[in-house]
Amino acid sequence: MTTICIVHQIPAAFTNGGATMDIFLIVIMVASSSVFFFFLRKHAFSAKIHSKSKRVPGAGGAWPIIGHLHLLSGSETEQLPHKIMGRMADKYGPIFGMKLGVHQVVVVSDPKLAKECFTTNDLALAGRPKSMASEIVGYKHAMFALSAYGPYWRETRKIATIELFSARRIEMLKHIREFEVKSGIKEIYSDWGKNNLNGVVKMEMKEWIGDLVMNTMGKILFGKGRRSNEDEGINKAHKAIRRFFELLGAFVVADFLPYLRWLDIGGHEKAMKEVSKEMDSVVEEWLTEHKTKRGIIKSGEEEDFMDVMLSICEDRDLPGFDADTAIKANCMGLLSAGTDTTIVTLTWALCLLLNNYEALKKAQDELDAHVGNNRWVQESDIKNLVYLQAIVKEVLRLYPAGPLSVPHESMEDCVIGGYDIPKGTRLLVNLWKIQHDPNIWPNPHEFKPERFLSTHKDVDVKGNHFELMPFGSGRRMCPGISLALQVVPFVIAVLLQGFDMKRPSDEAIDMSESFGLTVLKASPLQVLLAPRLASKQFYSVKKQSSSRKVPGAGGAWPIIGHLHLLAGSESDHLPHKTLSRMADKYGPIFGMKLGVHQVVVVSDPKLVKECFTTNDLALANRPKSMVSEIIGYKDAMFGLCSYGPYWRETRKIATIELFSARRIEMLKHIREFEVKSSVKEIYNNWGKNNLNGFVKMEMKEWIGDLVMNTMGKILFGKGRRSNEDEGINKAHKAIRRFFELLGAFVVADFLPYLRWLDIGGHEKAMKEVSKELDSVVAEWLTEHKTKRGIIKSGEEEDFMDVMLSICEDRDLLGFDADTAIKATCMALLSAGTDTTIVTLTWTLSLLLNNYQSLQKAQDELDAHVGKNRWVQESDIKSLVYLQAIVKEALRLYPAAPLSVPHESMEDCTISGYDIPKGTRLLVNLWKIQHDPNIWPNPLEFKPERFLSTHKDVDVKGNHFELMPFGSGRRMCPGISLALQVLPFVIAKLLQGFNMKRPSDEPIDMSESFGLTVLKASPLEVLLAPRLAPDLYE
Repeated sequence: MTTICIVHQIPAAFTNGGATMDIFLIVIMVASSSVFFFFLRKHAFSAKIHSKSKRVPGAGGAWPIIGHLHLLSGSETEQLPHKIMGRMADKYGPIFGMKLGVHQVVVVSDPKLAKECFTTNDLALAGRPKSMASEIVGYKHAMFALSAYGPYWRETRKIATIELFSARRIEMLKHIREFEVKSGIKEIYSDWGKNNLNGVVKMEMKEWIGDLVMNTMGKILFGKGRRSNEDEGINKAHKAIRRFFELLGAFVVADFLPYLRWLDIGGHEKAMKEVSKEMDSVVEEWLTEHKTKRGIIKSGEEEDFMDVMLSICEDRDLPGFDADTAIKANCMGLLSAGTDTTIVTLTWALCLLLNNYEALKKAQDELDAHVGNNRWVQESDIKNLVYLQAIVKEVLRLYPAGPLSVPHESMEDCVIGGYDIPKGTRLLVNLWKIQHDPNIWPNPHEFKPERFLSTHKDVDVKGNHFELMPFGSGRRMCPGISLALQVVPFVIAVLLQGFDMKRPSDEAIDMSESFGLTVLKASPLQVLLAPRLASKQFYSVKKQSSSRKVPGAGGAWPIIGHLHLLAGSESDHLPHKTLSRMADKYGPIFGMKLGVHQVVVVSDPKLVKECFTTNDLALANRPKSMVSEIIGYKDAMFGLCSYGPYWRETRKIATIELFSARRIEMLKHIREFEVKSSVKEIYNNWGKNNLNGFVKMEMKEWIGDLVMNTMGKILFGKGRRSNEDEGINKAHKAIRRFFELLGAFVVADFLPYLRWLDIGGHEKAMKEVSKELDSVVAEWLTEHKTKRGIIKSGEEEDFMDVMLSICEDRDLLGFDADTAIKATCMALLSAGTDTTIVTLTWTLSLLLNNYQSLQKAQDELDAHVGKNRWVQESDIKSLVYLQAIVKEALRLYPAAPLSVPHESMEDCTISGYDIPKGTRLLVNLWKIQHDPNIWPNPLEFKPERFLSTHKDVDVKGNHFELMPFGSGRRMCPGISLALQVLPFVIAKLLQGFNMKRPSDEPIDMSESFGLTVLKASPLEVLLAPRLAPDLYE
């Protein structure tokens, strides 16, 4: 009972600043149950203390066991640790000792003593105490800012200093900083253009600053940005980093009373594990992506910091840590430190200026005088803006991002101010107290940038003046000071030059501080802004580009460009084969003109890797097309829609509710039932119609029925079997036509001004298909709405039911709920059926043309499964030759031999060639998967290659020589489902039936035209059962 009381009282006691009596009661209870252990620890600690005569003066008010911990539990602004310690310094002097649990801590609040710490005793005090945050979130103390002093710390700090913070590197990365700052400014201007009221727009600037800084550091470190939600990981990282800094600054009970760690007082350990998991999931994904793209970066091409770390750590670990841990820890350490401190400083700078209009106006006048209004301020201008520099210094003085230094720990006995500091003592320097000392800074709480132009004009923030050291001092000072002193004044300068700004009311900006290692403004920062430059200045932000253009293909005609080359429909003149021959002539990357559009065609795995890793976001868009407009519900089908919030939302729904491992497992019974039923149909047909022991069947139709049944049941609860729903039959025919139209080179898409002519009759055909599909899906939607409320708890819902639940009483980002449901469901039915039908048909055709492989697969089934039961999905993992057959079929006949077109959303570079915004990209998967330099005898069907030379190659988008499902963020989300269905259907057919061609002639392998390329002619097969009759019942 006592233990239960303790556990329930502890979190409140240690997290609520005023609950001191609760703390005392807890301590007494804990002490009564562990008094012997306590005295042992006390004796051991006392034996370590040197017996010299001059000890640091101790602060009063310590409690048994916990010492002074109870004094540091406040979270209100005036009760934050740096302010409490400031008042304690007033009482006990500029150096005093505290007992925080089992640890002796010395607090220094005087510049002369701080100088002694970071000069005379710099090495002795270079240690970092171990903490739970550093252990759990910091990869077991691998973040160099938190790691122990030694070879690992020296090596990682050296890498960071040279590769990120050197003058050369800072200059090299200037274009990223300038582009991101000016893009952020443009966002404000665009918001003002849409939402201004009385000439000003209200914005929450804390969030704007956060986005800007995360974009900039994300691009520098990982090549990732947060702008326009271009990478969800950077958003997750930003939130986790803020929480990390709060936890770093927390006085965690387990750090000071380690024997109470099991209680997790305050829930810190649980919170740290959550933050650690969040941060690691993001950085692990980025590291995998960077490893994947290695080898693409050309000489002279820009690398981010993670690329550099990978190069340095190639084939070697760093002292005490494996390479991956060191890379992740230090990249995230730099992202954390580089973002949070900068966000804090910029936020306080803006607050102080808004509370001091005179200083704000003076800074704008300086900008007007030195830069003017006809161009944007640049980083090179900052050295001439002396008042702006004074503002930054004054902000850093009043609100140092970390008001208490990151704790140091003495690695050996030393002396500070004549006082003995035993080895193992922890040191805190109260930077806030020093920087508010009225003996050094007259009127210390007032914002007076002018002091840095007069009395303190020679004082800088670089760690040499101990009365002002917001970045620390000594060997453990912040290595990013040079970068910070570029970013902070530049951002403020661009804001002040670009906008007039004021508070939303006459009330002063609230300056309350939040709790953490860094102290951020507690409340939002609402600001009224109005442009003060000509509008043309806000639209002058462009990325630098080089003059290297993609090699162009010859043979273009006036107006139509190369369209005439892609008009063939015969098997050898299908677009992917025409483009393949062009690649042989013009190279692995070449440009084409298709009407009014520039198109780049890529036919090389290394270049494709660059497209879908380095440039994955830039190329994540889809071009608008007539088929997407007419059949795709005005671009609402997520496979064809523009990249943005709607696409992310619908893809997320599909991924979780249809393609997640959990959902695929849940729906296994549907797949197994439909396959079993279809096999039974073959057997029944054989029983009625066999001739000489075999029955002839048209298997293309059988495969179509099976796949439409399966996907129809999963998506709509509808099947095609026995004509149980005519709609599914209509949908099947319309979908095949849809994919033909998707693959067609529609004249109106490339010469839009000729749309009214409807050349080729495509628009008319699309409207007919659209009407056909919509009539079916609208009927199903009405039926699903009608039955809502009937479904009992635990009863299975199909995907349309799930979509109705999700979209209940709300629209989906730009589309009404009904449109989004119909479009998403039909997109999944279309993509999920047609591609599967195509692949199964080609696989069966290939096996029938290669009896040896067919027999080998049947032998494998007999050996691993036998003939006394049916093969199950769980058996597939053991059928390695069968898996090789599926891979080889996907290699030879990718369902879509050309990727669905991509469109660049911004300027980018592929293999050193400039790809302007708006360029369309086609990846010739067929060409890559038939490259003889990668695939010896590429036109031959050889599953064995996936058991030997290519055994490690998979089809999941990570091996760019084989990616039938695509790669990157726009790859097919249904790959997991496809890789369950394809081998299972083939396995069931091969186990259940002997099969052969109707004649000695090989199966005709002619291809039809379309986005997916189906076998052009029927697939007639002779089948005979090979299992006992009772297994087919």
